[in-house]
Amino acid sequence: MIAHICAAIVGVLIAIAGATKITDFQQWRKDADAQHVWPMIALVVPPLELLVGALLIVLTPQPTVLGAATLLLLVFSAFLVAQIASGSSTPCACFGSKSKRAPSQRDIARNIAMMALLFAAAVLS
Repeated sequence: MIAHICAAIVGVLIAIAGATKITDFQQWRKDADAQHVWPMIALVVPPLELLVGALLIVLTPQPTVLGAATLLLLVFSAFLVAQIASGSSTPCACFGSKSKRAPSQRDIARNIAMMALLFAAAVLS
């Protein structure tokens, strides 16, 4: 039960991120372009976030889904580290057009917290 709650919390956050990108897709494409994200990656990220988020919410914690979500967060975190290191002031768009500030350590801390919840879900399941 606790494992499912941990996974579902992360699932809701990831699904919200995907949904906000899809609901304002044109702005997401502009934001992604400003961050030099390849167009194909920008196209795939929102539905991937929705899928992974939904699986985390609906399924009992599965190693494959927990691993995929962790990998997704690791990739996003590496991208954020690169953006911060380069001094980028372009909004991170982590949650679509709702994100208007430059990437910061707060974004990385959020991702680490979500990965910790996924780890807890894996250990407790």
